[in-house]
Amino acid sequence: MKVFSMSQRIYYKDLEPEAESIIKKDLELYNCMFHKAFKICFDRAYKDVTYSETDQRMIKSFYGTSDYFPLSAINEAKALVKSLKCREKEDRDLIKTRLKKIDKKIKKKEKQLKKALKEKEKLINRSKKKKYTEEDYLYEVQVLDPNIKRLKSIIRNLKFRRNRNKFKLKRKMPSVCFGGKKNLRSDLETFRFRRQRRMLIPGRRQGKYSNNLFKLNVDNDMLTYRSTQKNIVFKVEFHKYKDELYARVNEKHNSPDKAVAYELMDYGEYFIVKAIFEKHMNLPKTDTLYGAVGIDINVDHIALCETNKDGNIVLIKKYPIHKENAKNKRNEELYQLAMEIMEQCKSKKKSLVVEDLNFKQLKTRMLYRPKKQNKTLSSFAYKKILEKLERKCLMNEVDVIKVDPKNTSKIGKEKYTMIKGLSVHYCAAYVINRRGMGFVD
Repeated sequence: MKVFSMSQRIYYKDLEPEAESIIKKDLELYNCMFHKAFKICFDRAYKDVTYSETDQRMIKSFYGTSDYFPLSAINEAKALVKSLKCREKEDRDLIKTRLKKIDKKIKKKEKQLKKALKEKEKLINRSKKKKYTEEDYLYEVQVLDPNIKRLKSIIRNLKFRRNRNKFKLKRKMPSVCFGGKKNLRSDLETFRFRRQRRMLIPGRRQGKYSNNLFKLNVDNDMLTYRSTQKNIVFKVEFHKYKDELYARVNEKHNSPDKAVAYELMDYGEYFIVKAIFEKHMNLPKTDTLYGAVGIDINVDHIALCETNKDGNIVLIKKYPIHKENAKNKRNEELYQLAMEIMEQCKSKKKSLVVEDLNFKQLKTRMLYRPKKQNKTLSSFAYKKILEKLERKCLMNEVDVIKVDPKNTSKIGKEKYTMIKGLSVHYCAAYVINRRGMGFVD
């Protein structure tokens, strides 16, 4: 699993006099190469443009540098284009699913409209035969005509939505704005700064220091950056996973996990170096032999249910999630929740059981729901919570079991709410737990 270790803040004023200008020039150069490499890869992927030379040779000859910067920029650009293609495929699949639902809805409404128009025609025929009563008149004016008008309006809006989605399906080229569209519109200075504030240099298995441009000396904690002009040496102190990082640097030449990538991020007065490397994960030490811990993740809370080896409840617990919190505060809250749930599993030596939800289906379900409900579902950080939980469990040797989410809440409500005297969410967590242990409800 890929992990990263952040350094302390390295202030430019503590370095050599020319260090700040050299580093910022290198950042500008790297990002120019990155943007050019992205354009080349993008044109090749979406516009079917062919080039006589390789990407590396084109960028290297254009900027007149060594291989290290162009290769790093090209690798990052290729990864970005690949992610764009994957995202585009997901969006196209989602739009196709939406179109099917819209077509189904249009057929249903057209059928209702046809039925209403037939009733209208019958009333017209009755009026011609002079069998038209006051009740018929009130039904036509108060019920039938408004219903026909409403159905026509719904069908018109649905067809407009269908055409809009078809237009989205025809669009081939996505767009990327380095620096952020919001900054481009409002603050050009921030936009330019954010466009060229970082560079990522991939690791290398060959060599002593695991990287081409960054050389970490583990004996005295000094990091040497090989810039385009000269070497810049500064003291660095990595915090998390420091021992694992040093172990990667000290590994033998050409070892599979020796490579260490470094990302340099500029913050104006200082910069931070991030070391990215592969961390070995041990096999999980937990199982369902003595029970399990099941969780049901909801919009405003997480319901936890722990069982013993027979599948009987021994503990229930509720972890609230505050939706109104700011983004950073909310992320910190989710991190703490993930830590607490992981510690609960680790201390009891029990596996964690979660639902294996499909987020594409969740998005398609939001098509014909009320706005307030859609907003609640959009802010539902299920995927974020699950990613944090899986990561923490993987790093702490706790096994995560994913089960089919079908009818967990329904079974919990109909089968266990009365027997156990618990809420639907606790009973859903109980069903998830039992399903992970192999019991059938």
